[in-house]
Amino acid sequence: MTPADMRIPACLTLWLSFAIGAAADTPRGIYRARPVPDSPLLMASGMAWSKTGLIIADRKEKRLVALRPDGKFETVIKLPNPFGVAFDERGRMLASEKIDSNHILRVRDDGKTEILVDAPDAGTPHALAVHKNGTIYWSGFPDGGTRSRSVDGRVTIHKPRIGHTFGIALSPKQDWLYVTSKLPDKDRRAVWRFPVGPDGTLGEGQPFFFLKDLKPKIDGLPPAKDGGDTLVGWIGRIHGLAIDRDGNFFIGGAESHTSGSAIAVISPNGKEVLAMILDVPGNIASLALTGDCRTLYIAGASAYRLFQVSLRQ
Repeated sequence: MTPADMRIPACLTLWLSFAIGAAADTPRGIYRARPVPDSPLLMASGMAWSKTGLIIADRKEKRLVALRPDGKFETVIKLPNPFGVAFDERGRMLASEKIDSNHILRVRDDGKTEILVDAPDAGTPHALAVHKNGTIYWSGFPDGGTRSRSVDGRVTIHKPRIGHTFGIALSPKQDWLYVTSKLPDKDRRAVWRFPVGPDGTLGEGQPFFFLKDLKPKIDGLPPAKDGGDTLVGWIGRIHGLAIDRDGNFFIGGAESHTSGSAIAVISPNGKEVLAMILDVPGNIASLALTGDCRTLYIAGASAYRLFQVSLRQ
């Protein structure tokens, strides 16, 4: 499989899916994830969907690997330290690398890579999101801040410089950019949002919702491990993020002794827990939706097999 075969992401970069109006059913209630058959052990810090399958940044084997529609896993390209993965408006594969070298790169059709943003401008890059005009956004853990690269190559560090950002995603209309902040202080763990202009530029960010303010009220849901009634006990330090074409948030947590090992589905207004997904890895790194937004893939930060859950009951 060549990088050119991976072209055109889905939920078709969310804005296209929203425009054609084929909305997915809103998840409600309790769902249970299961391992993907024949999945290898992965240290998957980032994932993205393309027309030919799921692309995973696997730090264990130092590669981008594809889960093809036939269920086979296949290496796309070897990379020393892959963290985030995304596709641009032309369907070209992008990746972030961190640790030995901090940069944002693009995978060409011939399988070679070109660096789009190098150190120090790249900060400490993790997850990626791409505007339909080609602007690239990325989170920065632990203190790199939320950054962007415009189509003319200009890099901006956006205000405020939120600590411990990890997950990142655009709204269906691409008028908001969301990032998760997994700060150690449990009262500050939140999803933030930045207003997005038509040209992809960002305004100043503000907290959108805090885990401490959300209480799942779902029949049959067992108590969280910390004994509390908020999402703090379920999610722990908020980590993975995905947004479906209806604007629902999927958030997963990591690195918390009180985490209930769950993914919460939050309403577009950030005020209601619609669903909970259980039986997931206890240290979630990344989430990715399929093209129809009806299957969610779940990856763990340590050596886990890939998980999936059908969102149609």
